Amino acid sequence: MWTRRISWIGPGRGVGTVSLIIVLTWAGTACAVIPTGNKPIAVADARKGNPLGDPYARVIAMPPKDGWSPEKVVTGFRAAMASPDDPEREIARRYLTDAFAKQWNPKGDVTVYEHGEYEKFSSVQEDEGKARVTLKGDITAYIGQDGRYKPSGGPLNMPFSLVKGPNGWRISGGPEGLVLSESDVDHGYRPVDLYFLDSEWKGLVIDQVRVPIDPTANSAKTAVERLLQGPSSLLKGAVKTAFEPDTKLIDVTTEDNRVIIDLNKRVASDLIGPMAAQLAGTLSTLTKGGWGFRVEVNGESYYSDSSLQIEAQEQSAFDHWMTPRDIAPFYMSDGGLRLLTSEKIGQPVPGRAGEKDETRTYPAISDEKPARVAALSKGGKSISVASISAGGEWQEWATGESLTPPSWDRYDTLWTVNRPNDHTSVVIRHDRYNRQQYRVTAPELDTVYVKSLKIARDGVHVAVVVKDGAEEQVKIGTVVGQGSATRIDNLQSVVQGKAIKDIAWNDGKSLYVLTEKSELLEASVAAEAKPLPPDPRIQSITALDGSLLAGAKDDGKLQILYRTSAKWEELVKDEAGKPDFVENGPTSPVYPLG
Repeated sequence: MWTRRISWIGPGRGVGTVSLIIVLTWAGTACAVIPTGNKPIAVADARKGNPLGDPYARVIAMPPKDGWSPEKVVTGFRAAMASPDDPEREIARRYLTDAFAKQWNPKGDVTVYEHGEYEKFSSVQEDEGKARVTLKGDITAYIGQDGRYKPSGGPLNMPFSLVKGPNGWRISGGPEGLVLSESDVDHGYRPVDLYFLDSEWKGLVIDQVRVPIDPTANSAKTAVERLLQGPSSLLKGAVKTAFEPDTKLIDVTTEDNRVIIDLNKRVASDLIGPMAAQLAGTLSTLTKGGWGFRVEVNGESYYSDSSLQIEAQEQSAFDHWMTPRDIAPFYMSDGGLRLLTSEKIGQPVPGRAGEKDETRTYPAISDEKPARVAALSKGGKSISVASISAGGEWQEWATGESLTPPSWDRYDTLWTVNRPNDHTSVVIRHDRYNRQQYRVTAPELDTVYVKSLKIARDGVHVAVVVKDGAEEQVKIGTVVGQGSATRIDNLQSVVQGKAIKDIAWNDGKSLYVLTEKSELLEASVAAEAKPLPPDPRIQSITALDGSLLAGAKDDGKLQILYRTSAKWEELVKDEAGKPDFVENGPTSPVYPLG
């Protein structure tokens, strides 16, 4: 553990320093910081820190001083808002007038910004005991009360009104809730992946949230408490949980390299497996996958005659898409579907799909055994499906005026979008089991042109490329309901202002986006899209758990590329064992449910 005193220097003219104490400590351990004179002393408890407690930077804010200028008061208030060691923000309230303190709500939505500085001209206007200080910057995100992190944009123009009283300047008007810099959020919040269940109780769905650091609890306890509160607004109605609404967490401790989770009540007997997967997944980042778990109820064994033990990787045993293994990609070559072998040589798949056929394109592979391939006709007016097995024949499943390339979900349901004109889109799902075709309610897509739709492997997240006039966007939302009651909801823009060529889910959290200018981005609902190494030859993409493949064209010749940590390399070998670009070569790579 280290301690140091720093000065918070607010940008802008005439801004003085405001003392803070920052200490690197571990959540859930007793570590105090005692300011004595000019040098803080850290006093640590004799206990060892809980191994599940990540270190965090304690920010102990100071109350306002009588002689501070208006800018110093605002700077001190900003520092106090950022203190996780004062979760009720009692110090921050001391910067406010009594009236404004009653209105201010630090438990509401959080505004996140960067490049914060005070307005350079007329930053402070003092007149008869009144002043005004304006904080300028760029808004980067909002954090909801449920922890949902929504990247955003736009200017920050935050005025603070101050009045001078007997004890100096106090803020009489300002933001309704917390306003934090990106650095403040990094120090005061933890990104947590909460694991919930899909609509059929068979798969896991990750909900990415930010959880405020609680200095009185270890990281595992904070994560489980948030899990018990249910999903964020993004997944509300789209996922399930094994826990009853009144389930409470008593404590999370460790013993003999196991995490002990003590609840106040049991789950239904048929939901013990799903509960175990939810807990193991939610805590997997903290335990690094190496710690097992034991669930207790009110301090006693879960069962009357034995304990409930959970393996460290239970989430992967419950849902194989959490850590997919030994899944080979498919691709098209000379009009037929090929399966890439471990020797990086393509083999024609059995059935009609493996035969030469120049009338179909954009293959999509299901997850069933044997798998099925769906493909779009060259004219875009029909989608046919064939079993990848001996004797598998093409069957027409969907027709329309103009269909998007097909996408399978984990329930072997086929998805596409019909575009009767440039400003109308009808989302369609085709149920394999009863051969029923349903129109999916998607009000946000009805009056735009959908270029592409891809269902994530968790069966809940959905990505769409939409064109509204001249502008294109990539949006991520959720699939809610089943059968004729299915709808697409909660669409959130993750990439804007770029012409999009292709999209591909990596996992249930991140989406790769290929632009028409061959830019490659990794997008998510919980972070700004970040660029990846591009390659101007790339025409299409597919991905699976970090493996990113691309169909590429170079001077009219074709090849599949795969991304290494440093560059793109040729993947598929020809009969001579060379991975060269060739005419009528490999193209359109696709992973199952890709």
